[in-house]
Amino acid sequence: MKIRITADFWLFIAAALVLKKGYLAALYTVAVVLHECAHYFVARRLFYACKEIRLGIFGAVLYGDFRDVCGTDRIKIALAGPACNLCLCALCLAVWWLLPDSYYFTRDFYYSNLTMACVNLLPCYPLDGGRVLCGVIENKLGCKAVRVTKFLTFAVSSAAFLIFVISLFTPHKLFNVALFALGIMFGAVAEGGDCYVKTALLHSGAVYRRGMEKKTLVFDGESRVCDVARRIRGNFLYCLEVVDADMRVRRRYDVAQLESLVIDCPRDMTLNDAELYLRQRQNLLVAVEPPVEQAVKGKDKQRRRPHQQIQRKKGKERHDGGE
Repeated sequence: MKIRITADFWLFIAAALVLKKGYLAALYTVAVVLHECAHYFVARRLFYACKEIRLGIFGAVLYGDFRDVCGTDRIKIALAGPACNLCLCALCLAVWWLLPDSYYFTRDFYYSNLTMACVNLLPCYPLDGGRVLCGVIENKLGCKAVRVTKFLTFAVSSAAFLIFVISLFTPHKLFNVALFALGIMFGAVAEGGDCYVKTALLHSGAVYRRGMEKKTLVFDGESRVCDVARRIRGNFLYCLEVVDADMRVRRRYDVAQLESLVIDCPRDMTLNDAELYLRQRQNLLVAVEPPVEQAVKGKDKQRRRPHQQIQRKKGKERHDGGE
């Protein structure tokens, strides 16, 4: 698991130190990292591959390569973060019950996790509550889920920012509401808003020992790579058959070949073009890096040449002596 710290996060830390809130910033950072680690471990448990956890001024986000994630898995991964924070809150309560004097040392950590859980459960994309809402809508409306959720998020953030503007004409200036509105608005409109990762198959030996089901996907040659990726679920092994109009199989992909197809080929490429793309890619690799066996054979052949020449010379001498 890789954690990347962006430049704006250090601005947040510097501002916290200037305001003498470094201790609270540290507790908030711990709560955020644990929150994202929960996302990470659940995603890995569901066989999604994750690149890194990126820590910034507005929190942390789990990033990866693909955006194809089914609605049910989206809900499970999204709820993992707030569930982790609530479990930490429950742990603090248990410690307070056993050791009442520890309240003064753990109170801020309790409220940091409680705030993280409550804020992230708001139904605003890309917060976890918005992802849960997106997963529920996806099970009903399919591919329109992210678009609908982002529209609702934009409406909520606009309303929050309007509340901030109104507060400017009152004694209480709600700058925190403005920051929250801008944060979720930026997250909703940012490119690649869905940061969960969908790959082909990343399974360990323990999973194979428990046994897994194997399924065969059937597509025609004009289907796109992204169409195949959407049908892949992490708890199965998959093979692929590419058929023509008469349902005759033109190309078969085993598990490893299907993984290469989904990861290496552009998402909008058709399966017919993907086959040519993979062949050209393989030929390029062979041209650049000759097979190890051939290289070893070539070296062995060069090593044998002096010995072979000696044998030939001896054979010639014997032949001459026989005459």
